[in-house]
Amino acid sequence: MPGVNSNMNVPPDPEIVARAWALSKTSITDVVGTRIATRLPQGATMPFVVVENGGSGLLDEDSQAAVNLTVINFYCYAGRWGGSGSKGEPDYTTASNLAQAIYKEAFIESNTQVTTSSGVKAWIYGMNVVTAPQRIEEEEIILANFLLSCRMTYRYSE
Repeated sequence: MPGVNSNMNVPPDPEIVARAWALSKTSITDVVGTRIATRLPQGATMPFVVVENGGSGLLDEDSQAAVNLTVINFYCYAGRWGGSGSKGEPDYTTASNLAQAIYKEAFIESNTQVTTSSGVKAWIYGMNVVTAPQRIEEEEIILANFLLSCRMTYRYSE
């Protein structure tokens, strides 16, 4: 790539950065504790947040600084799993409230350093809300699910 310094530190994985960010926000952890991951485990305790990378790239590919702009999807699940042929019980209120907490935190996000569970540090310049929380029907797992998408601008941090 033209203009890229081969000694620069590339930004860490955006999903682990977004997870670390969510874990640093009390309004989110008050609802889910540490139940934030990059996939929804079968039978997971609810409520639960799944963080997904919706696409990522350098903010400016000609820059000497590696700053990523990434779309992060937050899936907010709540309810009770069904088992042995019984029907699940979606909890739309909790899932919606969780999505709203993430929405509010993302809306005001500005210049935060986070440390991932593996000790990697990242600097988040900000988040822009792309889509407000929207209800997603989950017919297969019968849990309440609200989706919120944000653009996260971040880089590696010392």
